[in-house]
Amino acid sequence: MLHMATIQNSPSYSDTSSSMAVVNTPFLLFSYRYGLGLIILLGFFGNLASIMSFSLAAVRVTSTGCLFLVLAAVDTVFLLASTFDFVEVGLVQGPIFLNVYDVVCRFRSFLKGFASFCAAWILVLVTIDRWIWIRYSSKANKWCTHRHIVIGILSTVIITTALHSHMLSPQLFGRLMPGIATSACGSVNPIGSYANFYSSQWPFIQVIFGCLIPISIMLLGSFDIYQNLQKRKSRVQPKFVRQERLNRQMLVLMAVNILIFFATTLPVNVRRILTVYQMSFASESNLQSIVNETGGLTVLLTMNHASTSSTSSTLSEQRRDRNPNYSSEIKTLYHFPHRNAS
Repeated sequence: MLHMATIQNSPSYSDTSSSMAVVNTPFLLFSYRYGLGLIILLGFFGNLASIMSFSLAAVRVTSTGCLFLVLAAVDTVFLLASTFDFVEVGLVQGPIFLNVYDVVCRFRSFLKGFASFCAAWILVLVTIDRWIWIRYSSKANKWCTHRHIVIGILSTVIITTALHSHMLSPQLFGRLMPGIATSACGSVNPIGSYANFYSSQWPFIQVIFGCLIPISIMLLGSFDIYQNLQKRKSRVQPKFVRQERLNRQMLVLMAVNILIFFATTLPVNVRRILTVYQMSFASESNLQSIVNETGGLTVLLTMNHASTSSTSSTLSEQRRDRNPNYSSEIKTLYHFPHRNAS
């Protein structure tokens, strides 16, 4: 997005056609080396634990379990793409792979955008899945099947790929300021129509469809689930008390994931919108401020992909440790509508 800046933190690359200078400040270098590095390391272990936890037969057969399994895989993809930022900005502190930097730019930017967008909408699918189980429990076994989950996931993947496909075009996307946090990649032509789209329209698309709409759906769904559980609380039959307790635990799990998503994605999306307006008054101090703030918030955004699925796994493991009948309870949770309907 910063099409008028020059790199001065590394002697191996320079853009002599630009008039302003942007560098990776000591704060960014420290944040990427230690903050981002630690988040990625812990995230890999957490997502691996999640994949192992949600791969268990008792959990994998459930629609929600399948969605959390896919979420862990998508989060891992985001962390893998973020590893390049960690190495380039945090360790080497300068551009790497300059001979193929355009290709690397397209690949890493697409993967991060794809994974971030997919993760948001998979959480939406989790919310819809749980909402159906609570609101229409008698029909849940018919609607919340593996087939429908696969259709939902494939639809999300196809739409996300199409939406971010412009980042894979060699004619449109490539290096911008190699080695600079959050600004290493961008439009290959800083004065073309795509540059205008990428800097002034694309941020709004990301914010609306990748943050605001998913958060709104998740909040509305969770609130309706909570209301329905509260209404049913006083008339739950004794034999279904365990079922209701598990439903409430799933609601807590959803609430934690939504809170993490909200706290880690909203700040960086607000920064993207502010950047659009700040670029209208471009100055060296503005550009440096944008890089500093966006870089720090990007580290925060990475926490979403390092903690969401691992939090789900941790809560699942805690319930399993406390309850030796965890597997049978999970089956009860998802087969309850059959008994209720009968």
